[in-house]
Amino acid sequence: MAGAESLQYKPRRARRAKNVIFCVVDGMAHQTFSMVDAHSRYVNGKPSYWGWLVDQEFAVNGLQETRSLSSVVTDSAAASSTWGSGRRVWNGMINTFPDGTPDGVELRTLYGLLHEKGVRTGLVTTTTITHATPSGFAINCVNRDLEALIAERYLKSGVDVLMGGGNRFFAADKRKDKMDLYAKFREAGYDVVQDRTGMLASRARKVLGIFADGHLPYTVDRNHSPEIAAKVPTLAEMTAHAINELKTNRNGFFLQIEGGRVDHAAHSSDLAGLFYDQIAFEDALKVAIDFAMADGDTLVIITADHACGGPSLNGDGEEYIDTNTALASFSGFKASFETILKTLGASPSVGDVQGLVQAKLGYKLTPTEASAVVDATKGNSPFKASNFYRSVNMTMATVLGNHNRVNFTSGNHTAEHVLVTAVGPGAEQVGGITPNTRFFDIMLAAKGLKHENPTMDFATAARNMDKMKAAIDPDFIDMYSAHEECGCDEAYGYR
Repeated sequence: MAGAESLQYKPRRARRAKNVIFCVVDGMAHQTFSMVDAHSRYVNGKPSYWGWLVDQEFAVNGLQETRSLSSVVTDSAAASSTWGSGRRVWNGMINTFPDGTPDGVELRTLYGLLHEKGVRTGLVTTTTITHATPSGFAINCVNRDLEALIAERYLKSGVDVLMGGGNRFFAADKRKDKMDLYAKFREAGYDVVQDRTGMLASRARKVLGIFADGHLPYTVDRNHSPEIAAKVPTLAEMTAHAINELKTNRNGFFLQIEGGRVDHAAHSSDLAGLFYDQIAFEDALKVAIDFAMADGDTLVIITADHACGGPSLNGDGEEYIDTNTALASFSGFKASFETILKTLGASPSVGDVQGLVQAKLGYKLTPTEASAVVDATKGNSPFKASNFYRSVNMTMATVLGNHNRVNFTSGNHTAEHVLVTAVGPGAEQVGGITPNTRFFDIMLAAKGLKHENPTMDFATAARNMDKMKAAIDPDFIDMYSAHEECGCDEAYGYR
């Protein structure tokens, strides 16, 4: 990393961190970290930024155990809730236990507790700002899919800086109830910005930045679209702006940064989307670490909420030498699966698939490989006997594995522990294997705080879930649910 070797971290003599920056790369399996680092070492002759960071004496590394209350495999809502409340909750719920009523048992949130002590807070993401991971730090909700409701609850949450996607949950002409949330945020003192230029020009202490109707575009698509690049800020740019707006607070700040679309790409078995959004996350990570190293009173924690997809770079060829060429080919990616499949449409020909894949990914598919993709668009994937491999995305990824040597185990979350790296006062607390619930205590302790939320066991929660589902008004779900217009969660299972 250029110039990085000369950096020296000198923390001020402080018992606790004044600021905390919690960096989340949603859905990052350890293999994703490894592939990006291996590519950088092979192609650029130096490690990736996170790859460099884990090897520094001032960094502490460990693993995080990631289960939820309902499963050994967590979803993002339950995962973020462990950080936001210190308790394992049921997959799909945010800082709430089921109790048989429509509202459930709401737990005190990390950001709610911090606001009482005058700490300023921020949430920055490449997903909708109302998505599960950012919400888990500040919001209580019985169902993560109620994103229009979560948008309203942000207004009462007191979070100072909110930046990501999700226009359709704020704009009056997009919401089913026609409420103009932008107007309400302006009335509450927020500067509402909706493009990169507006964000860079903003000097307000409270900012709502919404830069897409749904999630922000994948980085690989942004990199090859001047129009997107002009309108949508990078995660690093949002991170820098958020830190600049929060850093002057006398009582310190807490900022969560999420590279959320790494998870989406892993769900979609999309190597190009995953690869470049991981790099974009590490660019934002560098912004956070550079600030912390200069500041001396800031704890930075870097981790994932869970792993997803199990992508692995496989050995191939005599003495595995063909893997090197495949790894280098990642540099030629020009589009995500989201863009490629949208362009192909519902009835592509073999020639359409071959031409677009070569133009956007650099691989020349054989007629047999391209035919497999065509068949999958008609619901007749050659892998249709497998629940994990029969989708169009997984069929595409599987045939591309012949060329990029990467295969995915599924389009779902997986159960393995994930990497944790920390820098700054209190970093030593993440060494070894840390349960996901412990981060709540670590972050509160940075401000000299402690809070014990109530607990619930699996058997009680399971009994209450059926009662809760029966008690919730379907019209309420319909009013606030995320999926009707966008469809992204239904298409790819973004959880």
